[in-house]
Amino acid sequence: MIQKIIYILIIIGVLFGVYKLLSNPPQSNNSDTIVSDNPDLIFYWGEGCPHCKNVEEFIAINSVDQKVKINKKEIYKNTDNQKELGNIVSQYCPENLNNGNIGVPLAFDTQNKKCLQGDTPIIDFLSQKIK
Repeated sequence: MIQKIIYILIIIGVLFGVYKLLSNPPQSNNSDTIVSDNPDLIFYWGEGCPHCKNVEEFIAINSVDQKVKINKKEIYKNTDNQKELGNIVSQYCPENLNNGNIGVPLAFDTQNKKCLQGDTPIIDFLSQKIK
């Protein structure tokens, strides 16, 4: 009888552990965020955004991240990055607010304290930096 109770408790413990594991949303593995000290540019992007993908491809094809310190921060799923982006836009470029929303891709030039919104302005900025 005691063995049955022990087995039942073990099964309940295992089921509880599986439940806790499956009920928590997966945590970010930081693959969406690349952080370097004193970046030249902070690049805010959203997963699935085609314009963000254009910038990502330009960075990869031209090895821009080997020449320019870039912090890449995903904002659709990462609320900390969303808040950070909101603070930067509010402080340095409130003209980029559209009815309280901020579009991506958006990059922040840390040296000139300037926002760049859209794939073309960001790619133009990076093209100048890698010359």
